[in-house]
Amino acid sequence: MFQSGHAQAGYVNVCAMKPEAQPNSPPHILVVDDDRQIRAMLARFLHDHGMDVTTAGDGAQMFDAMARETPDLIALDVMLPGENGFALCRRLQGAEQPTPVILLTAMNGETDRVVGLELGADDYIVKPFNPRELLARIRAVLRRTSGMPRSERSNGSPTASRHGHSIPATAA
Repeated sequence: MFQSGHAQAGYVNVCAMKPEAQPNSPPHILVVDDDRQIRAMLARFLHDHGMDVTTAGDGAQMFDAMARETPDLIALDVMLPGENGFALCRRLQGAEQPTPVILLTAMNGETDRVVGLELGADDYIVKPFNPRELLARIRAVLRRTSGMPRSERSNGSPTASRHGHSIPATAA
């Protein structure tokens, strides 16, 4: 199907790898989920909607894929074998240039959503979900983050933008 030479390690790149993102190149999405069927379905759907997609089945495969090509966004399952998605999200946000993250999970409690967002996730979507909703959320996060220097996204604090200036968001 979409399998490349890397399929034995559990991840799939559905498009040819590009060494660096070109100005008008499609967004590169890394889907990390331990369920092979979910990974394949999301890879096909996102690819069919104009995105380059790489998949990984756990955190080790995620970091391996990231070492080869930096994604524009990571769709990250929370309940992974080994290091869970919350811990991985925390590690990603600690990077010099954190990558936007949308958490995917069957855990729908308010506390879980809040924890995920406080750890630096840009969005949180509960399974089962419609792939169109994920696509819309990916596009929204990319719109919000593509023009913002990654250094301004690294602290996990919510911000708003007004006239090109970043403004800390405060609770009402």
